[in-house]
Amino acid sequence: MPIPASLRRAVLRGGAMSEYTSRRDMILSTHAVVGGAIASLFPSHPVLVAVAAFASHFAIDAIPHWDYPLRAIKLKRDVNNRGLPADPRLFYDLALIGFDACVGLLMTIWLFAAPATTGVIVLGALAGMLPDPLRVAHRMFPKQPLTTLQRFHRWAHTKRTLSWPLGISSQALFAASVSWIVLTVG
Repeated sequence: MPIPASLRRAVLRGGAMSEYTSRRDMILSTHAVVGGAIASLFPSHPVLVAVAAFASHFAIDAIPHWDYPLRAIKLKRDVNNRGLPADPRLFYDLALIGFDACVGLLMTIWLFAAPATTGVIVLGALAGMLPDPLRVAHRMFPKQPLTTLQRFHRWAHTKRTLSWPLGISSQALFAASVSWIVLTVG
């Protein structure tokens, strides 16, 4: 099958391929690190940690960034993921998402956790990542309150994506800056 000219142009200019890719969310590791950083500031208040880390997801999604493309899972409007075939593309997507989430959790634990705070740090990291899995859940079960949450998620999300070298480095720099601020000031 020939590659559409518009896709070739998007790849050649290093621009976003959001027309062709299914995912427009910041890398999960970034959300995990920011959620863990928030948790380290309020370790004795797990409800506040969960709410603040969850809210941070939308705030940092407003920053232009890059996303890795998924091959099988689609997150665009009016897409139903219920009938995804169990093929290599789906397993690739699940492995990539799982690897991203695990790296984020491990970095978060390494950076912020102490024996007494590991649970709340993990809670912050998971809450920071949660809106993205809820997008997949919404595509499978488009009911309230997920519909309203995803409408807000789309509204808050940047409409500008970065090419991968700049996008990845900006996310790494953002996560490192948040970590440095929290570890030195917090």
